[in-house]
Amino acid sequence: MKNLGSFLREVKIELSKVVWPRKEEFVGAIIVVLLVLVAFTVFFGIVNYVFQTGALKGFQFLAFGRS
Repeated sequence: MKNLGSFLREVKIELSKVVWPRKEEFVGAIIVVLLVLVAFTVFFGIVNYVFQTGALKGFQFLAFGRS
């Protein structure tokens, strides 16, 4: 138990040294993360659609010949 108490005291000391971001910085970072998330989602959705369409057309060509 002594080690756990010592550890928690050291954690408290180290956390007091952290420079936490201001609310404006935090909100700005969250907005950037959400915009990047939306951009990647749209990009990978388009890539998925292209590959899916290509695969379906390829399988149709293999199964039924030219159409």
